[in-house]
Amino acid sequence: MPEHVMKIGGREYHAEVKELRADRALVVVDGKEYAVDLIHLGQKRTAAPEVVRTAPVPSPTSVRPVAPPPHRSAPAAAGEGSITTPMPGLIFQVKVREGESVQAGQTLMILEAMKMENAITSPYSGVVSKLYVREGDDVSEGDLLVDVARPKMTTL
Repeated sequence: MPEHVMKIGGREYHAEVKELRADRALVVVDGKEYAVDLIHLGQKRTAAPEVVRTAPVPSPTSVRPVAPPPHRSAPAAAGEGSITTPMPGLIFQVKVREGESVQAGQTLMILEAMKMENAITSPYSGVVSKLYVREGDDVSEGDLLVDVARPKMTTL
């Protein structure tokens, strides 16, 4: 399929749609592949998009500064178990609470970006130890979203 060149915030991006089906597309942006579920007239047809290879995708919202909401403290450094946002957007839905056990691949929250809903999932099983955002919060690329603590490993 043809390559598209987009300019966002003064930077050019090269995108190509490798595969296009009625409900899903495989898109390559600057050499990084993304599998995305397609949404029709604002209604979800299938599960939220998943990133095949984790890499931030810039959006037009990245050119406007977003001040952190008053309830959030200054951004902390991401540590082990910290999950950060891959792109700027709006926290549409938080599906977990602090202290809740989660499974690997479980959706923790939904990030709305570029008119698409993106599932933020847990990379492993553990316990939600800290939520940094609430529904309705604007987030920037790299902001802390949630900490998931892994269970302590023991040996026999």
